[in-house]
Amino acid sequence: MTETSEIRVEQTKLDELYARLDELREETTARLGTVRISEVGGNHQHRAERDAFATLYEDQLIRLDGAEEGLCFGRLDIVDEDAPAYIGRIGLTDEQRQQILIDWRAPAAERFYQSTAANPDGIARRRHLVTANRKVTGIEDDVLDIDALDDAQRSNLQGEGALLAALTTHRTGRMGDIVATIQAEQDAIIRRP
Repeated sequence: MTETSEIRVEQTKLDELYARLDELREETTARLGTVRISEVGGNHQHRAERDAFATLYEDQLIRLDGAEEGLCFGRLDIVDEDAPAYIGRIGLTDEQRQQILIDWRAPAAERFYQSTAANPDGIARRRHLVTANRKVTGIEDDVLDIDALDDAQRSNLQGEGALLAALTTHRTGRMGDIVATIQAEQDAIIRRP
């Protein structure tokens, strides 16, 4: 596959993730609307419960809206697993409650930041996705276990690593999003109790 076809593969996954994000927004907005129009009558406990649910749904909408830009920024190709794991700003599950996006702060995402070529920890390849406005604009692959990759995967490697790409990116003078470029040592500090 060429870089263009690899980007198409990742775009298909990104479209799936954004479709799920949009579904969750719609569901949460509908629930919030139902709670807001519910009768105010009843006792103090009923009003408190209604207000608690309204706050819960409002907070969920804020979280979902906050994930709009840069929803998914990474992928792990795990040795002996058929499907890759995707890493992003928030965790998402599909309608069957299967994980389709892992929150970068979750323990399951640690290997995205901690795995190295010296200690791949079961990761064959780490892929950084560069996105803007719901579009994949680039990909950068870090090979962690070359022997675990098949011939097709070896021929489809992209880029020289996300950190080098981040270092050479045009600067605007404003701080950018660092979540996608956290390195192993930085992740260890973040996760320290």
